[in-house]
Amino acid sequence: MPPPTHRTVAAHARRCYKRRVRLDLQHRLLARVREHLAAGTTDMGAHCLRAAAAHYASPAELERELRAWFRARPLLVALAPDLPAPGTYLARDAGDLPLLLTRAADGAVRAFVNACRHRGTRVAEGRGARERLVCPFHAWTYDLTGRVRARPQSCAGFAGIGDGYDALHELPCREVAGMIFVQREGDDIDANLEALVAGIREEVADYRIADHVYCDGRATERACNYKLVMDGFAESYHLKVLHKDTIAPYYYAAPSLADALGPVARVIGVRTGVEAELAKPPAEQRFLRHGTVQYLLPPNAVLCHQVDHLQLWQIHPAGRDPGRCRIALHLYWPAPVDDEGGRKAAFNLDVLWRVTTSEDFPQAEHIQAGLASGAVPELVFGRNEPGLVHYHEQMARGAGSESVARLGPR
Repeated sequence: MPPPTHRTVAAHARRCYKRRVRLDLQHRLLARVREHLAAGTTDMGAHCLRAAAAHYASPAELERELRAWFRARPLLVALAPDLPAPGTYLARDAGDLPLLLTRAADGAVRAFVNACRHRGTRVAEGRGARERLVCPFHAWTYDLTGRVRARPQSCAGFAGIGDGYDALHELPCREVAGMIFVQREGDDIDANLEALVAGIREEVADYRIADHVYCDGRATERACNYKLVMDGFAESYHLKVLHKDTIAPYYYAAPSLADALGPVARVIGVRTGVEAELAKPPAEQRFLRHGTVQYLLPPNAVLCHQVDHLQLWQIHPAGRDPGRCRIALHLYWPAPVDDEGGRKAAFNLDVLWRVTTSEDFPQAEHIQAGLASGAVPELVFGRNEPGLVHYHEQMARGAGSESVARLGPR
């Protein structure tokens, strides 16, 4: 669970999010929090779940997930602010897939394999705005629709090779409610995407992702399975213990809220400041600035709204080693970003990265070592961790795996 934001929230951000996210949802969430606080309870699932060590440590299990999830289903690879206007591009790796995303003059987002059709060199790095992208090896030049526009000094040496080499390899890509998805294999992205986001599309649209600005990001590689990092976002139960010296004062361990919205789990960490909100007249109450709202999109992405900004977390397997992963965090701030907003964005990013890299990720590495050793045969998730249970059931079901099993009442 990410740490809290700066305690001072920009006035424009407060007004912005009051307008954006529908009040009926905010009031329903507040009602649940109120009931839990009065009863000393939290959201509960229908059953516990057992996850075998192989779920995290088996190369065969990872291979099933790579085939079923990372290649054959849409991945959340970016947000609209990463390509803020026609003429912009973004180079970003999705695991072992080098991606090039562009927004051409027609406003549509396209995705390509970031490899020149000549010798496979990356044609772009980072992000920016250009009309043409030039390969650094032999200067083959591409427009933002992926078409080859020039092969300088080639002396017509590629004449007759056919139209197949006149464009970058394009991948199915869709933009939905400010989220940008790419599917590596297959031509069924529309059906797969509908199955994934139908339950969150309208809710996420309320955040008006495109009205944000990309600020900065961080990345690291760690010695653990990617799902162990996802687990850290899926429950609040650990906050008072693992984060006792950092963010514990700002959050409840219970209550927390969790909902299954199709394959997506929405997990909300409730901030202790909500009690002051509940003391206000009902018509004035708002929930959003008192909860860290996290959408866990299987297999590997977390879209997070935290008080006054958005985060996108992406966790990819590092090659075919089930015990290594690459973690990336991207932070987006409501536009326009003035000096104060820039300082707050930088503050939030630094705190998020410091807490997760010093507290969450080391625990994930310790867990991975135990599972890989064979000494720890399984993990168990409780009914008080329904988001965790939902995420792993979705992952196992989608991969055709029997590595998880329900425990207790059904």
